[in-house]
Amino acid sequence: MKLNKRIRALRIEKKLSQSYIAHELSLEQSQYCRREKGEIHFSPDEIVKISKLLDTNIALLFGEETNKSNNLDQESIKYVTVPKLFIDQYELRIKEKDDLIKLLRGESDKI
Repeated sequence: MKLNKRIRALRIEKKLSQSYIAHELSLEQSQYCRREKGEIHFSPDEIVKISKLLDTNIALLFGEETNKSNNLDQESIKYVTVPKLFIDQYELRIKEKDDLIKLLRGESDKI
């Protein structure tokens, strides 16, 4: 589900009107409606404000799963699931960096 549809679903679930959210974002209701329809993208500042108004985590607005775990202070910590593709890309970048370091060390030994 896209960001605009999640925001709309949460707004309806919380029984908040478009007019209320628009007012809190300093927008006209029609401009907010266009954002919910996906015609205009929400700005980062609007997303932060909306997450507070809807009493939700920004990661949840983007469809990320969160897990809770207790630490020694018994506070909950939220973790965001990182897609495997991102992990694979990160590991590839690390390998490329290591290969470049080996190459540069070999070149510096020749000097």
